Amino acid sequence: MFHELIPISKQMGICVVSYDGQSLELAAPLAANINHQQSAFGGSLYSIAALAGWGMIQLKLNEMHLDCNTVIGKGEVTYKRPVFDDFRCRCCLPESYPAFASALKESGKASINLEAVVSVDGKPAMTLTGQYVVTKRPETNRDTR
Repeated sequence: MFHELIPISKQMGICVVSYDGQSLELAAPLAANINHQQSAFGGSLYSIAALAGWGMIQLKLNEMHLDCNTVIGKGEVTYKRPVFDDFRCRCCLPESYPAFASALKESGKASINLEAVVSVDGKPAMTLTGQYVVTKRPETNRDTR
């Protein structure tokens, strides 16, 4: 899904590690995302975190059989420590998810705040809190998921 819909994810080497219905974990190699200081490029960390939230929503939309457009409307990031190795990012559904899903089904548009965390040795290295806006697409005979 990522490589087809978000082609830069392929160049970044992003892959899905796990999905259990409540959380999505992505991984990427340092080599494809390295900066001049031999650590992970901040833009790559932001990108994998934004994709973890976007991917979580896409998976939940597929489960609900909804065809929607999802965009990140706002993102606030905090960098806490450098990343000097291949990295992973996890996004978990918040408690507000049922209200979001209900609003989306009823009105065709809803937004949700998701947090995605890149961790190093079990400690957060970077956190993105993103506001994702989701809008149902008009009914068509095509499946774009």
